Amino acid sequence: MEINLKDTLRRLRQKKNITQETLAAYLGITHQSVGKWERGEGFPDITMLPKIAIYFDVTVDELLDVGKSRIQEKIKQCQEESAKYKNAGENEKNLALWEEAYSEFPNECEVMSELMSAIYLKVLAEGFSSRETTDRIVSLGEQILQESNETQTREDAIQTLCYIHDWLGDEEKALYYAGKGGSFHSTREALFSFAQSGEEGVKITQQYILSLVSEAARKAAHRLAGKGDYTAEEKVCIYEFSIGLMKLLFPDDNVGFYGNYISEYYSYLARQYAATENAEKTLEALENTGKYAIIAAQERDGAYTAPMVNRLRKNPAGNVQNYKGNACNLRLKELERQEYDFVRGNERFLEVEKQLIKNKSFAGDHK
Repeated sequence: MEINLKDTLRRLRQKKNITQETLAAYLGITHQSVGKWERGEGFPDITMLPKIAIYFDVTVDELLDVGKSRIQEKIKQCQEESAKYKNAGENEKNLALWEEAYSEFPNECEVMSELMSAIYLKVLAEGFSSRETTDRIVSLGEQILQESNETQTREDAIQTLCYIHDWLGDEEKALYYAGKGGSFHSTREALFSFAQSGEEGVKITQQYILSLVSEAARKAAHRLAGKGDYTAEEKVCIYEFSIGLMKLLFPDDNVGFYGNYISEYYSYLARQYAATENAEKTLEALENTGKYAIIAAQERDGAYTAPMVNRLRKNPAGNVQNYKGNACNLRLKELERQEYDFVRGNERFLEVEKQLIKNKSFAGDHK
């Protein structure tokens, strides 16, 4: 029988909003003893367990977290099923899965985090349907921060809370949660890339570089271009910067999933050229947006080959997307934009459209 007293005791104490000293005084022991229990360095005398359980209004089994392994196994099964839904952009099914899990395990922070993520993915795909939806995301996130001591779970909640409040236009709260984030130089990824030696260290460092470069490209294209009062020419420079960063990382175009990103940046570039009716530049950008969408759609399991990432493997089945189909579907919708009417009958435009239609149902190794 697996016993997990330390985490349960800490969670119950924090939920009741009492200190170790308060609990120790109630039990007639020293607060150092309570501290040892919460660190997993010892257990209360068996005769003390009923008294502790009564104090927190739980059963002894709940106090000892008996059955936790069963719960964790059920959560793991849900996560495996969820990964398939997220890979296919099945937001409704993913949300229903975690709603059911939450109704069964409402006090599990891991389930709260997954439910929060499922609601968030649906919102990204469909937009904010109501304030009730965003309020629920916020409520789950705040509950996680109150009850969870797991670093990754807390960080995920902080990130989502920052994004939600930013989209709601509440800059004060967005900045509040941004302040709870970790330092750029002391992230786990940065420290592991420093501390790990040998071939494993190379792999970790490549993953860190990939994350840094891809995130820098996204921040430029999404946040910098969106926040600043830039001219069309300046925006062209920003999008070309994002594309250039990704191509420095993948000079051989073996980009896999990241083809989605490059395709997206080319679509932004195409809009800027279309705004000035520069047909040649618009068509060139659209040809590239189609090219990289198809590369992403045809992603297969295997290794990246460029020197900066050649210790890393692609994992199509592990990709998360908030839309059904593949990147070609998104780019076909892009071609419907009115600003492309001036080149719609051009042979090059029609060829891009033809190739996207041909590949829009391609599943690669995603299924």
